Amino acid sequence: MNISRLKSKSFLWPTALWLVFVVVILLLLQTGPTKYDSLMRTLIQWDGRLYLSIARDGYEMFPCEYNPAYICGNVGWFPMYPLLGRIIGWSGLDHRLALLGLSWVLLWLAMLVLYRIVADKWNHRTAVLTLVCMLLFPGSFYFLTAFPYALFLALAVLALYLLETKRFGLLAIPCGLLAVTYPSGVVIALPILWVLISSFKKLSPKERLSLVGALAAIGLALLLYCLYYWWRFDDFFLYLRIQSQSYYAHQASFPLWTIGRSLVELPLTSPVSLMLLFSIITTALFFTRKLPGSWQVLMFDLLLFTPTLGTTDCYYRHIVVAFPLFLMVALAAQHRRRRWLLPIYAVICLVLTLTVYLPAYRAGMLM
Repeated sequence: MNISRLKSKSFLWPTALWLVFVVVILLLLQTGPTKYDSLMRTLIQWDGRLYLSIARDGYEMFPCEYNPAYICGNVGWFPMYPLLGRIIGWSGLDHRLALLGLSWVLLWLAMLVLYRIVADKWNHRTAVLTLVCMLLFPGSFYFLTAFPYALFLALAVLALYLLETKRFGLLAIPCGLLAVTYPSGVVIALPILWVLISSFKKLSPKERLSLVGALAAIGLALLLYCLYYWWRFDDFFLYLRIQSQSYYAHQASFPLWTIGRSLVELPLTSPVSLMLLFSIITTALFFTRKLPGSWQVLMFDLLLFTPTLGTTDCYYRHIVVAFPLFLMVALAAQHRRRRWLLPIYAVICLVLTLTVYLPAYRAGMLM
């Protein structure tokens, strides 16, 4: 009976939360001034248009009209998400619906797995709170747009689940796919390295080989991606070339320096500054050693990845996949002195979402 109840909870709670989230966000996206007349167009803007073009027409590259020395097109975006949308589109379904449907379903699946991991390691209450903290987080509505964040979340959660349950033989699959889903997907290598190094003596030779194979899968996936560009456009380093252009200005940098520079140069009321401050304060207030080492490594990697590339542009959406952060917040409920921070977290999330991020997104102002 207990097992049956647990299985029921592990399906019903994530599903109910997902359904409420979808309905509320879709209603809010249509409430107030919007740049676009249709909800679908609102959900597919900025980079979403480029992912749609890849799914529908494939990769394209051409000289920019404003400066022929610059590269334009959609070659600066990773292939896994639009490729899946293209495959679904073979059924005859509109590619716009394919991408959006993919995001929604993958968010639901990711929530099912994340609940399972947290409930198994902690308890039902912590698992539910983790999902609630994630869905409340400002910018979480990006999970329902034509961006690859739901896919990223699903693959990252699955990889951590396989890591936690020591099913290392399957780990190479989500790790390889994650590497070509989004640039920050490569950070999944660091939790694997953490486990490999910290538990090296306890691991069997087969387990060590499987972990090394998962790391190799990340490199192999990126190699295949670059080889495709070499075959198609005769440029193995095309992605790096387009991302290093002055418009994107992605260059290796010390992350704390990048964050400090952004806070000094940008208005404190800008979406980027607000998210930088909110994430820093949240991490500082809720940090706990109860979070396993592999989770901590993944959390800090995701929070610092964008600044490490020399920019904080779009930081407000890049970190919505940092799910260990939301577990860390949820764990405060177990601490007598910290639990009062949870309602404050919820209120601040709602205020930022309703007054800053959703209005700006509806107006087409968030990249």
